[in-house]
Amino acid sequence: MESAFRRAIANVTQHGDTDIFPFPIENRILFDQEISVISILNSIDADFENYIVKTPPENFGALAPVGYTGFRWATQIDPIWNVYFLAIVISIAVKIESVRLDANYVHSYRFNSADDSADLFDRRFGWHSFTSRAIEMAEKYKFVVACDISEFYPRLNHHRLDNALRQLTNADSYRNKIMHFLSNYSGTYSFGLPVGGPAARILAELTLNQIDRLVHQKQIPFCRFADDFYLFADSESDAFKGLVFLSDILHRNQGLQLQKSKTRIMSSAEFVATNPISIANANITPPGDLASARQSLFKLSLYYDPYSANAEEHYERLREEIGRFPILDIIRSELTKSRVDISLARRIISALQFMEGEGLNDAAKTLADNHQLLYPVYYNVMSALKNVFPRLSSDTQSYIISLVRSLIESDSSTVSVDINLQYAIRLLSEKRAEETVSLLSQIFDLTRNPVIRRDIILVMAKWGEWIWLSDKRSQFRIMQPAERRAFIIGSYALKDEGDHWRKHTKAEFSPFEIVTRDWIAERINRTGWELPI
Repeated sequence: MESAFRRAIANVTQHGDTDIFPFPIENRILFDQEISVISILNSIDADFENYIVKTPPENFGALAPVGYTGFRWATQIDPIWNVYFLAIVISIAVKIESVRLDANYVHSYRFNSADDSADLFDRRFGWHSFTSRAIEMAEKYKFVVACDISEFYPRLNHHRLDNALRQLTNADSYRNKIMHFLSNYSGTYSFGLPVGGPAARILAELTLNQIDRLVHQKQIPFCRFADDFYLFADSESDAFKGLVFLSDILHRNQGLQLQKSKTRIMSSAEFVATNPISIANANITPPGDLASARQSLFKLSLYYDPYSANAEEHYERLREEIGRFPILDIIRSELTKSRVDISLARRIISALQFMEGEGLNDAAKTLADNHQLLYPVYYNVMSALKNVFPRLSSDTQSYIISLVRSLIESDSSTVSVDINLQYAIRLLSEKRAEETVSLLSQIFDLTRNPVIRRDIILVMAKWGEWIWLSDKRSQFRIMQPAERRAFIIGSYALKDEGDHWRKHTKAEFSPFEIVTRDWIAERINRTGWELPI
């Protein structure tokens, strides 16, 4: 298990534990204190049944925006349990990959078997390869059915997953732990996977493999990415029959349904004409008109790995490519619509990190200003603004901080969702102001959300607000685990008072809280009081 533990830690620390929540400080602890963390993980593995009962995961759930009026439930798992869950799934991921239908059909989350890689999934396959394959298939057939599964992760049946795991060779010990963990996660319900993490994606693919194989055996041409299907046919009648078959087996086999509003039968010509990318291998040259520039932007790969050997060279190349696009004009054009194209908005937001100078400042202000129109992706906006914040001008920094603070103070619907509020607090942490200190203090007293309270504790510690921290010391015993870890870190801002408190309280610390204490002590000795949040 040790190699699986190391790979799980590497994945979480480089890529985050989910693609929804902000990067938690615990992930830095996992990386810096790997040996101590693995010792805790080995203890859990050796006595799993006892640990899952006596110290079950303290998970955190929240609504995440989907479109302008929809939401999905996302879960951030307790950091130690998250790594353990991911590691036991990694331990059987090669077995899972070996039974899946090949990548001619399924492009989602193909497992990368390289033990020394923090990347769990093969980067040759993804949404782009899926869409390219669909265009390629559409050129061979006259009709395309586009559809996706409704509420797949929350509704995935544990019994069907258990049955699929039982078919894997020599995987029973892992199966038992996975199913016990999921039973604890879902409470009394026998369905649902945590949304947003790689372990759930691998298990979901194993479960959907049953559907893939039944569609394949029926000789229906198709390709799939996660819960999105494309079916292909030479007649509208055959296309409809394929849709009926898929709907039927999803219901009978998994108890799932297709989303009615997103299910369409269209001609192949219409499908290709309305698709945002092309499989042509032409050079990406942004033309003069905005419509063509938007199409070209979809083709450009904006993936950037800061850990790669040629990271600096890759960054410069992407920066030069982005510089050729009229990004600000594309943003302004998109914002004239009543609703933005979500996919295009995400591409624009991703491009922000490669912009420079006044173009970056103008784009940052424009994105920040349009919080209502960009509501479905505004947490992406705030995350991107935080990443580029040090490169913004002082005036732009002040403008953005003032704007975000006013959203919270005016009780704007944009930050009424906890995930958006959490990203807003992270962005506010970039520049201290007395008004922000007062605002965060008020939020802390009003909210019961443990990760928002955790982040506020860390921001106050980062800013050296020792009077506020000292006042909260008496609440430690009633804090949630995420808050407790943050306060242990923050206690170092209390100097002698914090040292006395830790000596008096250390007998109450859990194993991971002890690791947290040791991490911040070593970090201060090494780099001084530079608290990352």
